Amino acid sequence: MSISTESYRGRVQAQGDDIQQKGGYSHSWAQQKPVTDQEGLSFLAKIEEQCTKPQKAERKRAFVKARRFVKNASKQGGVGPESQPHSFCDPKCKVANARVDIEIRSGLTFIPVNQEK
Repeated sequence: MSISTESYRGRVQAQGDDIQQKGGYSHSWAQQKPVTDQEGLSFLAKIEEQCTKPQKAERKRAFVKARRFVKNASKQGGVGPESQPHSFCDPKCKVANARVDIEIRSGLTFIPVNQEK
Protein backbone atom coordinates (compact mmCIF):
# COMPACT_ATOMS: atom_id res chain seq x y z
CA MET A 1 0.00 0.00 0.00
CA SER A 2 1.48 3.34 -1.00
CA ILE A 3 1.34 6.45 1.12
CA SER A 4 -0.61 9.30 -0.46
CA THR A 5 1.30 12.45 -1.32
CA GLU A 6 -1.90 14.47 -1.30
CA SER A 7 -1.88 17.25 1.28
CA TYR A 8 -5.56 17.00 2.20
CA ARG A 9 -6.86 13.58 3.20
CA GLY A 10 -9.76 12.18 5.17
CA ARG A 11 -12.96 10.17 5.14
CA VAL A 12 -16.59 10.25 6.23
CA GLN A 13 -18.35 6.99 7.15
CA ALA A 14 -21.62 5.49 8.29
CA GLN A 15 -20.94 2.39 10.36
CA GLY A 16 -22.67 -0.08 12.66
CA ASP A 17 -23.85 -3.66 12.99
CA ASP A 18 -26.89 -2.96 10.79
CA ILE A 19 -24.64 -2.23 7.77
CA GLN A 20 -23.43 -5.45 6.19
CA GLN A 21 -20.93 -3.82 3.81
CA LYS A 22 -17.41 -4.27 5.18
CA GLY A 23 -16.22 -0.95 6.61
CA GLY A 24 -19.69 0.56 6.31
CA TYR A 25 -20.49 3.23 3.75
CA SER A 26 -17.70 5.71 3.23
CA HIS A 27 -16.35 8.50 1.08
CA SER A 28 -12.62 9.27 1.18
CA TRP A 29 -10.70 12.22 -0.18
CA ALA A 30 -7.05 12.75 -1.06
CA GLN A 31 -6.41 15.95 -2.95
CA GLN A 32 -4.10 18.93 -3.36
CA LYS A 33 -6.59 21.59 -2.18
CA PRO A 34 -8.55 22.00 1.05
CA VAL A 35 -11.98 20.40 1.28
CA THR A 36 -14.69 23.06 1.43
CA ASP A 37 -17.69 23.01 3.71
CA GLN A 38 -19.94 22.37 0.70
CA GLU A 39 -17.82 19.39 -0.34
CA GLY A 40 -17.98 18.01 3.21
CA LEU A 41 -21.76 18.33 3.29
CA SER A 42 -21.91 16.64 -0.13
CA PHE A 43 -19.75 13.75 1.13
CA LEU A 44 -22.12 13.26 4.08
CA ALA A 45 -25.13 13.35 1.74
CA LYS A 46 -23.55 10.67 -0.46
CA ILE A 47 -23.09 8.24 2.40
CA GLU A 48 -26.53 9.04 3.79
CA GLU A 49 -28.01 8.17 0.37
CA GLN A 50 -26.35 4.76 0.56
CA CYS A 51 -28.18 3.96 3.80
CA THR A 52 -31.50 2.14 3.77
CA LYS A 53 -34.51 3.82 5.42
CA PRO A 54 -33.96 1.96 8.72
CA GLN A 55 -30.22 2.76 8.66
CA LYS A 56 -30.99 6.46 8.03
CA ALA A 57 -33.47 6.42 10.90
CA GLU A 58 -30.82 4.96 13.25
CA ARG A 59 -28.39 7.74 12.25
CA LYS A 60 -30.76 10.68 11.83
CA ARG A 61 -29.37 12.64 14.79
CA ALA A 62 -25.81 11.51 13.98
CA PHE A 63 -26.07 13.01 10.49
CA VAL A 64 -27.49 16.23 11.98
CA LYS A 65 -24.54 16.42 14.41
CA ALA A 66 -22.01 15.66 11.65
CA ARG A 67 -23.45 18.39 9.39
CA ARG A 68 -23.37 20.81 12.34
CA PHE A 69 -19.67 19.95 12.88
CA VAL A 70 -18.88 20.73 9.21
CA LYS A 71 -20.77 24.05 9.36
CA ASN A 72 -19.11 25.07 12.64
CA ALA A 73 -15.69 24.10 11.28
CA SER A 74 -16.33 26.36 8.31
CA LYS A 75 -17.24 29.28 10.58
CA GLN A 76 -13.81 28.85 12.20
CA GLY A 77 -12.06 28.89 8.81
CA GLY A 78 -11.65 25.10 8.73
CA VAL A 79 -10.20 22.45 11.03
CA GLY A 80 -7.24 20.10 10.95
CA PRO A 81 -6.47 16.63 12.30
CA GLU A 82 -6.02 18.03 15.82
CA SER A 83 -9.77 18.80 15.81
CA GLN A 84 -10.67 15.19 15.02
CA PRO A 85 -14.27 14.74 16.20
CA HIS A 86 -15.49 11.69 18.07
CA SER A 87 -18.03 9.51 16.32
CA PHE A 88 -21.47 11.05 15.98
CA CYS A 89 -24.25 8.84 17.31
CA ASP A 90 -27.68 8.87 18.87
CA PRO A 91 -27.73 7.29 22.34
CA LYS A 92 -31.43 6.44 21.83
CA CYS A 93 -30.92 4.35 18.68
CA LYS A 94 -31.62 0.61 18.70
CA VAL A 95 -28.30 -0.38 17.12
CA ALA A 96 -25.79 0.46 19.86
CA ASN A 97 -22.85 1.11 17.51
CA ALA A 98 -24.75 2.94 14.71
CA ARG A 99 -22.70 6.04 14.00
CA VAL A 100 -21.32 8.57 11.54
CA ASP A 101 -17.58 9.24 11.57
CA ILE A 102 -15.51 12.10 10.18
CA GLU A 103 -11.78 11.36 9.95
CA ILE A 104 -9.39 14.19 9.14
CA ARG A 105 -6.04 12.67 8.27
CA SER A 106 -4.17 15.74 7.02
CA GLY A 107 -4.66 19.32 5.97
CA LEU A 108 -7.14 22.07 6.70
CA THR A 109 -10.64 20.73 6.13
CA PHE A 110 -14.14 22.19 5.70
CA ILE A 111 -13.03 25.70 4.81
CA PRO A 112 -15.69 28.20 3.76
CA VAL A 113 -16.40 27.85 0.03
CA ASN A 114 -15.54 31.54 -0.54
CA GLN A 115 -12.07 30.90 0.95
CA GLU A 116 -11.20 28.19 -1.61
CA LYS A 117 -8.04 28.91 -3.58
